[in-house]
Amino acid sequence: MEKDSKPATGGCQCGAVRFEACRRLTGAFICHCRMCQRSTASAFSVNALYPRDAFKLTGDIRWYASSDIADRGFCPNCGTSVVIRYHAPEWSGWFAVSVIAHDDPESIPAEAHVGVESKLSWLNVDDGLPCITYPETFLEDIGADDNKIFHLVNEMSTREP
Repeated sequence: MEKDSKPATGGCQCGAVRFEACRRLTGAFICHCRMCQRSTASAFSVNALYPRDAFKLTGDIRWYASSDIADRGFCPNCGTSVVIRYHAPEWSGWFAVSVIAHDDPESIPAEAHVGVESKLSWLNVDDGLPCITYPETFLEDIGADDNKIFHLVNEMSTREP
């Protein structure tokens, strides 16, 4: 079940890249994996999932292949990280969109911490949200049936609001 069907808008810091989306599938996932840390130059990234067919992106966006499983879209003018598009079959129909790039980030509550095996030791996470560890072979097994994070996201996207 969708979390929110009203349109959400957002974009980069300079306004050159904008998006409009609807049918949000999840609340915020706070990801502590090394790819997200490096791509945001921060301790974690905060993203929500939308179906690709419900997401409209405008402006000149650049794509960086951060791994075999995903490309990260950013503004070439200001560098804001806006969206992740996945290649893995299970995730290929979704975009992970930066919650912070939304015009109203407060409207998307955090639901879980993921990739906590890479969480920085000095970061205290005591907000009561579930803390999920990626399987050791996450990058290799992204399409496998036993991928814990895929099942969690899939389960969360089908729950009643």
